[in-house]
Amino acid sequence: MSKFWIVLLLLLVVAVLAGAGVGGHQVSKTNTFCIACHAYEKVAWDHGEHYHTDCIDCHTKGFVDDKIQGARKLYLMFTGQNNPHNDPSGRSYPQITSDNCQGCHMGPEVAESDPVFFEEHTAFMEGGGLCLDCHADTGHDPELHALKTEAPRFAGE
Repeated sequence: MSKFWIVLLLLLVVAVLAGAGVGGHQVSKTNTFCIACHAYEKVAWDHGEHYHTDCIDCHTKGFVDDKIQGARKLYLMFTGQNNPHNDPSGRSYPQITSDNCQGCHMGPEVAESDPVFFEEHTAFMEGGGLCLDCHADTGHDPELHALKTEAPRFAGE
């Protein structure tokens, strides 16, 4: 095979992989993708305070980390080593969850519209406090979240 065809074949492979990566990213950041495994969390979320937000608005650790952890979770789930119904909550990475909260709740528009709120919360966080210290049940309705049961496949874990 000539050098031209090898280069062309390599470029085609790279293009297909890039297209699959972009397509996979677009699909995996949708609520529909998340609730395929996290249906219980979806019900609690629909009735919680943040029903108008998307899963990824609160539950992200950054693009690269999300994709690596997501691929790892899928592998563990399909090999029977992980139960998606018992995933750790945001409390397993509280600083990142707090940073995500601040993205919506501590912006310049909040500082302008509610300066007392902004100042009190800024002082609290500068002292080392995190959003989940006071708002541990925010996002998902805690009563509905507590009702989730084991999927039959994972019963007995």
